Amino acid sequence: MPPVGALLGALSSLCVGGSEFFGRRSSQVTGVLAVGVFAHGVACLVSLATVTVIPSAFSMDDFLIGAASGIGFGFGMILYLGGMLRSSSTIVAPLGAVLMVVIPVGYASLLDGVPSILVVVGVALAVLGLVLITKGVGVVGRIRPGLLWGTGAGVSYGLGLSILMETEGASGSWPGTAQRLVACLVAVALTLSRRKVLVPQIGTRIWAVLSGVCGAAASLTYILAVQDNPLPAAVTGAMFPAVSVALGRVVFGDEVRRSQGLGLVLTLTGVGAVVAG
Repeated sequence: MPPVGALLGALSSLCVGGSEFFGRRSSQVTGVLAVGVFAHGVACLVSLATVTVIPSAFSMDDFLIGAASGIGFGFGMILYLGGMLRSSSTIVAPLGAVLMVVIPVGYASLLDGVPSILVVVGVALAVLGLVLITKGVGVVGRIRPGLLWGTGAGVSYGLGLSILMETEGASGSWPGTAQRLVACLVAVALTLSRRKVLVPQIGTRIWAVLSGVCGAAASLTYILAVQDNPLPAAVTGAMFPAVSVALGRVVFGDEVRRSQGLGLVLTLTGVGAVVAG
């Protein structure tokens, strides 16, 4: 039977995919920044509400760890969007996806010890699969800005995910609440600096709310996953690009190229190897 951490990590990826799906529905009309602010705010409130349901002992250390993770997520979003504006998704997305796996896996290896050969091979296959999944088409764009901003985004997200491994199991929902609160504040600052609206249009708010609910679930399940078993959870919890591509194909009719299909297969194979290892 797969370890609980790996299963919770996979559930977190599904929740992230759901959050992106609902966020995409709303941002098609409203714009990315307003949806980001609204969804992070809802996620913070949902996480706070779960404190009354899930056993959660408040600890200032764990709360600050969650806040630090939120800084990573908030700046990761800024750097990711900045890279897209200055370069191309063909550079920024694959680089960010790789670092979001490599950094947490590397950190988890420090906690769990040297991984087995099967785990190393599994991580390599998963990383390759993510590169194929996220690699875009069309003009590559300016390479140097894409490398710089993509690296910054991947490092920010990767560190934001890795630090959550330091939380204690008794903290429950508090780290996720802090994470989403800080990420929301960073998103608000970015939105105001660009003189954009903070709230989605009325007809699209339900999608933003659902995006936030899924986001809260993603944070909670990832935190519980890495607390249980950091290494496999770090891999399965970073597989959400595969979920996003699958939902995009089924719901939005996005084109899925052969290379992306191969990427999905490699990603699933890699995850299986990590769990088995």
